[in-house]
Amino acid sequence: MDINYLKSLYVTAQCNSISVAAKKLHLSQPGLSFQLQSLESSVGKTLLKRSNKGVALTPEGEIVYNYAKSFITIENNMQKELKEFGRSKRELTIGACSSLADYALPCSAYTFKQIHDDIDINILSMTSCEVLKKLRDRELNIGIIQSLNSNSDINEIPLIKSDIVLVCDYNVPTTSITINELMNLPLITREHGSIINESIAHNLKKQSLDFNNLNILFSLNSDEAIKRTLMHNESYAFLPELVIKHELHDKYLKKVFIKDLSLQCSYSLVYRNDYSLKNFEKLFKVFITSGHRCFCY
Repeated sequence: MDINYLKSLYVTAQCNSISVAAKKLHLSQPGLSFQLQSLESSVGKTLLKRSNKGVALTPEGEIVYNYAKSFITIENNMQKELKEFGRSKRELTIGACSSLADYALPCSAYTFKQIHDDIDINILSMTSCEVLKKLRDRELNIGIIQSLNSNSDINEIPLIKSDIVLVCDYNVPTTSITINELMNLPLITREHGSIINESIAHNLKKQSLDFNNLNILFSLNSDEAIKRTLMHNESYAFLPELVIKHELHDKYLKKVFIKDLSLQCSYSLVYRNDYSLKNFEKLFKVFITSGHRCFCY
């Protein structure tokens, strides 16, 4: 199987057009069509549905497309690593969940850089689910996530824990509530599928309560956006305590105590089971799991 044919399928599927893909790949339309037909012949399946609206992947095409994406990512990583080979500078890219990437990791990155000035460090802020997806797609080699469930294909090293606290604007009179009162509070949550929501749902279930029965006003995909919203409205949100240290200290936000409910989240360093860390990645692993990591927040 020619990897160039896989690239042709990948680009064609993204463009949804053979003519557009041919221009992007610097091929003639007949030349691209020949490559796609050859790929279909080699796997023995129809990979594209052709119509007057363009082309679309068949179910079998979706499978080959996903593998093509992985092959292309691996090749790009290989080319990048070959280019970097022998350079004095090494580049460490870390995908991290936003609650650490935006608040705790910057100090750690600075401290690590002071110790290893020949390693350039790049932190990408995203959700934990996105970190895991990019690891599995081989777009990242190392990440930090908010962890809830173990993953059989991922090595996971615990780093830090943080309380999850209910917070509101400092001037809101509420200071403590019962679990039943929680169900009626106007809440702002993180986006659907976020790990923090899963953690809250898991703990509520222990109290025979359903997360879906909470009075959720709307969801936001950023802790910072939630904090800003709380400061201008009489609403509430669950957030990791490490992301609101400054707002609590400066009395913009305050904690609301919930009787008989205690929540906590854990953060872990992660990388694929089938991946061997490079030497400079091992240096980061040793650093971030040591007392020198400097999680300042």
